[in-house]
Amino acid sequence: MKRIFLIGIILLALVSCQGESDVLLNQQTSSPVVAKVGDKEIYEADIDFEIMSLPQSMRYIMQDDAARAQLLDVMIKREVVAQKAREMGLNFDPLLAYRMRKAADEVLIQGVHDWQHADVKQPTDDEIKAYYEKHVQDFIIPKQIHARHILVADKQTALELIKQLKANPESFSQLAAQFSIDDSTKGRGGDLNWFGQGDMVNDFDKAVFALNANTALSSPIKTKFGWHIVQWLGEREEQTPTFEDVSVEIQSILEKHALDGWIIRLLNEADTEVLKDEYRVL
Repeated sequence: MKRIFLIGIILLALVSCQGESDVLLNQQTSSPVVAKVGDKEIYEADIDFEIMSLPQSMRYIMQDDAARAQLLDVMIKREVVAQKAREMGLNFDPLLAYRMRKAADEVLIQGVHDWQHADVKQPTDDEIKAYYEKHVQDFIIPKQIHARHILVADKQTALELIKQLKANPESFSQLAAQFSIDDSTKGRGGDLNWFGQGDMVNDFDKAVFALNANTALSSPIKTKFGWHIVQWLGEREEQTPTFEDVSVEIQSILEKHALDGWIIRLLNEADTEVLKDEYRVL
């Protein structure tokens, strides 16, 4: 059962790997031929390359003969279909030809990205700490409100529902499911989850952030979507994460800055020119 599941994962992982390269490495040509599809030879090294293209967590199958055999079967089927596509002349289709070139470029770009990422200088603890101290405001989680709403088309309906809610506040979820025209939230009783100030449209935002534990039910709120009845459920005060909370995130940010700087240097050194004014980035 485990092997069937593994084979299924391999098949899924290889579905998108339709591109090929005419460049055969020495490792490939010096390895044994394990299958032929017409005149096309498939080398044992090709199986190794396929496994190396899988996620790291799956590469343990390198020494699993049964898994390698199943992988070869997938490669043969893929080659049969690819040869049929060439026979049909699909490799001359302009869109498919473009997609093939793009796929080849993306493989090369990922390769150089991996190489540069491994080569880039890792930020020190002091650099990470200095970034945190300079940019701590960027990591602050603003005050958030937890609320739910019922959206209706007219004010009169909203007023009637508010009357029912004042008599029985616990009926909010039921009334939301029954009357709300907001299909995205009515299935969960109108729950909007947690959101910060500025996340919602202006009139809604103002009214909701004026609510509190004492005035938990709003008057009808008019927005471009209709009329809202909002019930305040709770709030979280502004939170400032500690350095330990965000140090890993900052490391990723600094690594990305280094990679972005490298790409900018490549652009500055490259001979590039946009020839039509309408395509120039302002």
